[in-house]
Amino acid sequence: MSLFHLPRARRRSIACIALVAALPLVMLITARQSAAAEASDESNASDLFSDKWNVQLGAGAVNEPRYPGSRYDFTRGLPLVSISYDRYFIGAVPGGGAPAGIGAYLVHTEHWSLGLDVGGDTRKPRRASDDPILHGWGDIPGTARGGLFASYDLDWFSVHGAVSVAGHHEGTVASLGAEAKYRAMHRLTLSIGPEIRWVNSQYAMTFFGVDATQSEIAGIAPYRARSGLNWVGGSAGASYMLTQHWSLATHVSYGRLQGDAADSPVTTDKTQRVYSAFIMYRF
Repeated sequence: MSLFHLPRARRRSIACIALVAALPLVMLITARQSAAAEASDESNASDLFSDKWNVQLGAGAVNEPRYPGSRYDFTRGLPLVSISYDRYFIGAVPGGGAPAGIGAYLVHTEHWSLGLDVGGDTRKPRRASDDPILHGWGDIPGTARGGLFASYDLDWFSVHGAVSVAGHHEGTVASLGAEAKYRAMHRLTLSIGPEIRWVNSQYAMTFFGVDATQSEIAGIAPYRARSGLNWVGGSAGASYMLTQHWSLATHVSYGRLQGDAADSPVTTDKTQRVYSAFIMYRF
């Protein structure tokens, strides 16, 4: 059977996987470009740690699934805090391994970044009230998540990866993505790029598995969710500088669950979407 005779949804999934599978090659090419550039300019190797405070505050709203695989969405307001000094920061790093928290850069040059972060979300990642199938199962509690993140930036293009580990049996998550930026106007910057996500068996079983007790409560067969590719998708964003201090930003993430996560009886929608918009003030 040729590719063109496959169902449309299957063709889209194959196209996404093929696109993201090219990321390691892109990383190799950009790494070689970086090595050549740094050989001709030693300034690229110096760390870019600032001895000044950088503070950015704001607020916004996020619309996202109630839990991974949910058919129901919800919207919540969020504060935005980003504070950095020298190699240390409070807030979130795009592509970082943990939610908003605290962290430090181990390496931060013109092209390369490597750091550690630890954070968490005050909201529980899944509640028994989020869907009828979950009634009686209890909530998945919020927990701290620590991670290692790295990125490579070259003008308009960047590659980023992260690995994070959480408590309360919420396991390990690893992600790899790329992003292209385009300055459409002096004040307007657009971005777009693909991303993949891998999870270990502990994360998969906590969020997508059905153990014996849950099976008896819900009246469905037990389901074992294993480690593997969990999500394939991409994101797009835009930021606009209103003034020297005020700016607006919006971000959209769209993707599909894969493997055991997609086939889980807990999953009621394989397509996952996240929309956010923020207003920020830079001091």
